[in-house]
Amino acid sequence: MAKTHFIYKLLICTSLLVATVLVPSKQGFAQDDEEYYKSILDTVVEVVDPVYKPVISLGTGVMSFWGDVQNRVNSPLTGNYAFKVNGSALFGNKRNFKFNAFALYGSISGHNFELSRQMQQQPLPLDEDGNPIYLNSSFKTEVIQIGTSIEYGFGHLIKGKRFRPFIAVGISTMFFSPKGNFELDGSPNPGNFYYFWTDGTMRNYSETGPDAGIAVPVRFDKEYETDLSNANLFDLGSYSQRTFTIPVDIGFDFYLSDRVIFRIGTSVNYTFTDMIDNYSSKVAKAMNYPKKNDYNDIFAFNYISLNLDLFSDPKSLLVERLFADAGEFDYDVFFADEDQDGIFDRFDQCPNTPPGVEVNDSTGCPFDTDNDGIYDYMDIEAGTPEGATVDEQGAQLSTDALSAMFDNVNAVSRKEIRLIPLANIWTATRTFTPGIIPDKFRKVDSDADGYISFQELLKTIDDYFDEKSTFKPEEIYELNDYFFTQ
Repeated sequence: MAKTHFIYKLLICTSLLVATVLVPSKQGFAQDDEEYYKSILDTVVEVVDPVYKPVISLGTGVMSFWGDVQNRVNSPLTGNYAFKVNGSALFGNKRNFKFNAFALYGSISGHNFELSRQMQQQPLPLDEDGNPIYLNSSFKTEVIQIGTSIEYGFGHLIKGKRFRPFIAVGISTMFFSPKGNFELDGSPNPGNFYYFWTDGTMRNYSETGPDAGIAVPVRFDKEYETDLSNANLFDLGSYSQRTFTIPVDIGFDFYLSDRVIFRIGTSVNYTFTDMIDNYSSKVAKAMNYPKKNDYNDIFAFNYISLNLDLFSDPKSLLVERLFADAGEFDYDVFFADEDQDGIFDRFDQCPNTPPGVEVNDSTGCPFDTDNDGIYDYMDIEAGTPEGATVDEQGAQLSTDALSAMFDNVNAVSRKEIRLIPLANIWTATRTFTPGIIPDKFRKVDSDADGYISFQELLKTIDDYFDEKSTFKPEEIYELNDYFFTQ
């Protein structure tokens, strides 16, 4: 008898689990319906000929100098910080061109140590009192640049990509005022100059002077005290502190969204002066200094920026309609009824009902009057007692037939096993209050934690088959329903 109880318990547990999975979820249908109606009422449309407004961008980066006076280490990633503000507007039939107006503020500096040493080996210029001025090639200048450019974007060639390269060419006006660092603060010598020795060091006394023995290496201070453009150190007169430049920008944009763009770029600027560093061919010729190159000064600005499009029309809009357009409505799908039972397929829980069979208007399933799990049109024995075990035709199984089912202990193929529901588990629905155990099931919660665990459910089923429980068959099914809804 123990084997019979085990097989019977296995059969009913399996039935309970399968029933729970197969009972349709009304909430799921409701959610699907809501999403379907939303899809036919809400439409994303592309804005035809949107109005593009100016875009503001803020950027920062480093300025590096390519001229006669350069630092020993000179690369696009080293230099002085600068800041740029840019306003742009699209133009052209396909909006591939952009007009930019920008302003840049920063500084450029440089020092050619070898040139400084050679300057001090040549005849030195004299001040108003006839004292020699120990020159060097250090300089630093603030830069203010204002200009415009025409930009071309290559985004139309790589559609769908967030990375979009660009190139721009423009013209600008630049203001500069070079300063020199000739004097050493705190130096004991009268002139407070820097002295460049042949051993490659910079010291506080001349290498050929009487105090050379007590000279020590020094560093540049941060004070650029001499106005080079007006100092006239080389007897060439003053020169203009304004020039024109031709900036060429290249880089790429990364679209974080349609309105926010992250840009990485490089701007190479050719200037129409050779005096940004206070050193030119005329100076080299007049003072017999070496000249590194014969072209005008060039500087680069390597930057990142954030472009903010705050005012343009959006490229697409979400249209929320109160009524669906009849031309867009798919009536064939919405009103489909494949089994012709009068219940649309979208709501039919039994989509393959045979022709002519009467169905429930709510579910689309055939009726089962005696609740034995066999629909009336298939049930050969109407009025089966509640809780009775029936075969696949709805006929109640006798006690002998049930015993015969479990007396055969020979192994059988899984394919030969047929699951027979013991009650109306396929369509039964019950309502429970979440978090509250019904009074009749409180004793099942043996640990009194307010939750019926799976182990507690199995123990109750065991007790039922061992005739240790007062629960009725329908209460076991109700307990199962509650377990899966708590």
